[in-house]
Amino acid sequence: MNNAEVYAAITERIIANLETSGSWQKFWDLPSPVSLNGHFYRGINYLILSNDQFKSRVYGTFGQIRANGGQVRKGEKSTLIVFWKKTDLKNASTGETDSKFILRYYHIFNSEQAHFDDTGKQKIAELDKATIDRKSAQFVPAEQIISGYKGRPEIHYANLDVSPSYSPVADLITMPSENQYATAEDFFRIIYHEYAHSTGHPKRLNRFEAFHNKFGDELYSREELVAELCSSFLADRAGLKNRQRNSNAYIRNWAESLRDNQKWIMWAASRAEKAAEYILGTEQIILDEEETQVPEIAEEVAPF
Repeated sequence: MNNAEVYAAITERIIANLETSGSWQKFWDLPSPVSLNGHFYRGINYLILSNDQFKSRVYGTFGQIRANGGQVRKGEKSTLIVFWKKTDLKNASTGETDSKFILRYYHIFNSEQAHFDDTGKQKIAELDKATIDRKSAQFVPAEQIISGYKGRPEIHYANLDVSPSYSPVADLITMPSENQYATAEDFFRIIYHEYAHSTGHPKRLNRFEAFHNKFGDELYSREELVAELCSSFLADRAGLKNRQRNSNAYIRNWAESLRDNQKWIMWAASRAEKAAEYILGTEQIILDEEETQVPEIAEEVAPF
């Protein structure tokens, strides 16, 4: 497969997951998937594996399964996962070393798609327990997520009929007061969304290019995807209930946008997780990402 085919396959998988689950938050409901080598899948691979029908959260390549006393059943279909491998190349002209990320992909199977010997079964049971324990340990109270965000922007609560927004220039979040929301969960999801936007500020994760964006352009839309995923990630960490499915029109709109821009979901997934971890104060280095070029547009900066 070439890169374009990989992007297309991943995009269609995510769209199918969204159409089935009906909500971005449902993507995070299950414990983190884990490889037979003990590696917890992150970013885009978490989303790819978020909506399968298997009870086990343990996966492996054909070779990993064989190495752990297993044999993939005949006729089973694999799942495509990806990562970005950092490669250092010497420039023949300048003699300097240049680094770039190269897309790599693997086909993996869930442990339920294979037969294992007793040793393999024991290892899978231990890994499945580890995924459940990990999810339980990651719980953070909803209010604590709000108050625990170090260096957070100022939040202005308004009693008037205002729309929630984040202004990059002022580094300011504007929110309707909590009592204007139908439920506390609605309030938390919205403020998490605006928190996610604020992590893009240059003094934080620096996702914005000199604040160049305006409502409806590509950068604005990609950033909305980051915020949607990040808010859902945080809502799951806080144990907020996913009360209802997103509307068909909402899902259709994202499906169309992702198909038209097949690099978006891979670009946004790692950044959304990184934004959430920044807010939680648990940020880690994520290597499975591509530094895609953002457009030079707009003289004014629209609040998100």
